[in-house]
Amino acid sequence: MTIRAIPRSAVGGSIKVARLPLDLAVSLLPGNGSGPGAAATLTLDRVEAQARDLAGIALRDQTLRQDAGRRRIAADERERALRLRAAAERRAREADERLADAQQEAEEQREQATERARRQRSKAAAERRQRSQQAAKAERKLKTDNAKLTDEIEAAIDEQATEGRLEQLEREAQALDRKEAALTAAAEAQRLQDEATKKKAARKG
Repeated sequence: MTIRAIPRSAVGGSIKVARLPLDLAVSLLPGNGSGPGAAATLTLDRVEAQARDLAGIALRDQTLRQDAGRRRIAADERERALRLRAAAERRAREADERLADAQQEAEEQREQATERARRQRSKAAAERRQRSQQAAKAERKLKTDNAKLTDEIEAAIDEQATEGRLEQLEREAQALDRKEAALTAAAEAQRLQDEATKKKAARKG
């Protein structure tokens, strides 16, 4: 180990000792590779890199400064990875939200379609009942009209038969009247003939 390597080791050990309680505190923060814990660790890494760089300047130790540079680059890469991971998680959350919204919308559409189908079935059933009732009503009216028409026809037939019978009776009565008149005339003629015969006989006697 060179003389310059001894201060370098001391710097590294001092930084580790100083950082230990901070690392313990950071380990209690939430987050598994992301979140507050990862951000705090990244901050500590940057502070350590800055401390190593300052120590390298003070000690004129390029190795410390190069190590600090590598640590800064590593911190930058971890920060970039954190940003990418956060963006990926954000996109995943947004995709989950969109999926949940799409599923909710699909469920609402299914419920609406089910409700429309139920209403249509109910409407169709009501229309069938209405048509059946109208048909039954029309059938009852037709039967009533037919019965009424039948009664009217029978009444008309009876009336015509009655009128025909009355006409017949009138003709028969008129014939009887004529016959009676003829008989009366014949009887009167016979009576007059008898009287004339009696008178003639009386004159002769």
